[in-house]
Amino acid sequence: MTSDIRQKFAELSTLPDSQINIDEAALLIAAEDEDQIDVHSAVKHYLAELDHYADSFNSFRKGNEAPVTSLVNYIHGELSFSGNISDYYDPANSYLNRVIENRRGIPISLALIHLTIGSRLDLPVCGISFPGHFLVRYKTSEEIIVDPFSGRELSPADCQTLLRQIAGPKANLKKEYFDEAGPRDILIRMLDNLKQIFWRKKRWDKSKACLDRQLLLLPDRDEFTIQLGAVYEMQGDKSLAQHTYTQVLQMASDKKVKDLAARRLLALEGPPPLLH
Repeated sequence: MTSDIRQKFAELSTLPDSQINIDEAALLIAAEDEDQIDVHSAVKHYLAELDHYADSFNSFRKGNEAPVTSLVNYIHGELSFSGNISDYYDPANSYLNRVIENRRGIPISLALIHLTIGSRLDLPVCGISFPGHFLVRYKTSEEIIVDPFSGRELSPADCQTLLRQIAGPKANLKKEYFDEAGPRDILIRMLDNLKQIFWRKKRWDKSKACLDRQLLLLPDRDEFTIQLGAVYEMQGDKSLAQHTYTQVLQMASDKKVKDLAARRLLALEGPPPLLH
């Protein structure tokens, strides 16, 4: 069943960004990691839940309230979605199905709730690849930036404060910190979060599964391939690790990545024999 889920994810990965169904792809990530059996029914169920949230919004919205303000209040008030402060690094916070069930998540998964409901309501909403804390932007007559973790609208000063909490007291905002994140960017970042969690837990099988899917999304990303080599090392598969590092050495365009691959190959070969 895992192979079927992976094949479906691979098919989505080949599509241009404009055609990737982000909610379906996110549900497939969860389905594979949780070894779901009836994947089609599960995906259909959670997509229907998102449809229901969108359909129910109009009965919640107050007539004189701006659509974006209403939607933010609806998601974080009526539906009670919020950040999981008590167990931030639980992998379930990155699985869209669990976020829908538990109404808890991390910034990027809660941003998906905004994106999926907002798109169903034809509201101009996108994700923002802000450093260390994913944000949401509603592009109305005036841009509104929302922290999906807290449900707060953020001013430029708020964004500056958030950045310094993450990157240190001397960090300053840059224009590129507010770049729009497309579906592929979002999926890569979601998988990166999961990969970091599993890496810390030394769950090399799960780490590898994250890397495999990242490489489906971005096959030419050298850093993912070299991380795959590191996973093989951790699993004790010296031969596969050497093969992977050799591949990086031959194909990578980034000199730093190639140098790292060369160092790992040298380390795997071991010290030269003592002469006597």
